[in-house]
Parts: sequence; structure tokens; C-alpha cells
Amino acid sequence: MNSLLTAVLYPLDLAGIFAFALSGALLAVRKDFDFFGTLLLAEAAGTGGGLFRDLVLSLPPVAFTDTGYCLVPLVAAVVVFVVRPTRHLISATTLCDAGALGMFSVTGTVKALEHGSSPLPAVALGVTTAVGGGLACGVLAGEIPAVLRWDQDLYVLPALVGAGATAALDAAGRLDVAGAVCAAALALALRICALLRGWRTPRSALWKRYAQTAEARSTAPGHWTSTSSH
Repeated sequence: MNSLLTAVLYPLDLAGIFAFALSGALLAVRKDFDFFGTLLLAEAAGTGGGLFRDLVLSLPPVAFTDTGYCLVPLVAAVVVFVVRPTRHLISATTLCDAGALGMFSVTGTVKALEHGSSPLPAVALGVTTAVGGGLACGVLAGEIPAVLRWDQDLYVLPALVGAGATAALDAAGRLDVAGAVCAAALALALRICALLRGWRTPRSALWKRYAQTAEARSTAPGHWTSTSSH
């Protein structure tokens, strides 16, 4: 693996952690969490995906061995906690989150490849690195994570594209700094297009119709429902 690429990925990793931590902290303040709750969600969003990746690779979690990985979410939590909320701040955070998605899909895949993973598992770990923090954050906040909801714009697919492009470049012997940036940019572009155009992952049409029919029946006049007679 290109040593220059490895050196470049570290600051990109920290930038991605900061962006994801901002999103986690924003969710916390919307839920009216206190500062420590905000910090917890910022840490989970920023480092959750990488933590899972390192555990799968049987590595000491870098979030526990590198001070920077712990301090960056703290800074993000403080920023969100004290800065006046504006529409521009929310929009900027969404854009940063999209950039972090692209960066993490690349850095997660690269780290898996560096430690001997074959391409397909490396892609899976790249995607997990990119979306794992959001999953952990949603669970801690007591809501369905956005990455699992059909009514949210594409999120997992851009990460999959970025991770897949990274693995393909590595297989072709062309994975360098420029290639990694292009893979991350590809994921970022797809995510932004999804946000602008409202692209979403489809649901099962059969189960969707079934759910709609069942809901209509349950609300129809005279529909029998069991009630307590106590």
C-alpha cells in the first residue's frame, strides 16, 4: 500500500470523524440532551464505524489508542452546543456529513485491505465504517437509524460505491492518493445528487401494498378490534 496514501488518510480520517460527530451532536441537541448526552452521541457518530471495523480486524480500536480520535468529537460537541443554530449551519453539516461518508468508505476499505482482507470483505468493512456511526447514534437516541429508513435519501449506496471503487483500484494496482480522492468524490457526488433529487432506496412493492391495505382495513368503519373489558 502506498505510504503517502497511508499518511494522507490520517487527517482525512480526523476530518471525517469531526463531520460525523457534528451530525451526532445535532441529533442530540434536537432531542434536548444535556452536554454529556451530546458528547456521547458525537463520539458514537464519529468513531462507531471505525470501532466496529477495528474489532472485526482484531486490531486495538484506534479510537482508544489515538488521543486525536477522542478529542475531535469533543470539539464537535462543544461547537454544536454553543453555536446558535441556523439553516446555514444545518446545511453545512449535511454537506460535511456527505463528505465524511465518502472519506470513511475509502479509509475503511483501505485499512481492511492493508490488514489482509480480500476485496469483498474490505468493501463491506468500508461501508460499515461509513455508516456504523450513524447506526450507533440512532440507536442511542432511541430512533430508527436514518440509514435503515426507506423515506431517507440514498446513504448506504454512495458508501458502497466509494468502497467498491477503492477495492477495484487496489485490485488494478492503481490505488494512490489521487485514486482514493476520486473514489471519495464519487461517493460524495452520488450522495449530493440523492439529496438534491430525492433519490431513495425502493421498498418491496408487494409488502408496501399489503401494509397499505391492512392500514385501510384497520381504520374502516365497523372494523373489529380487540379491547379490554376490565
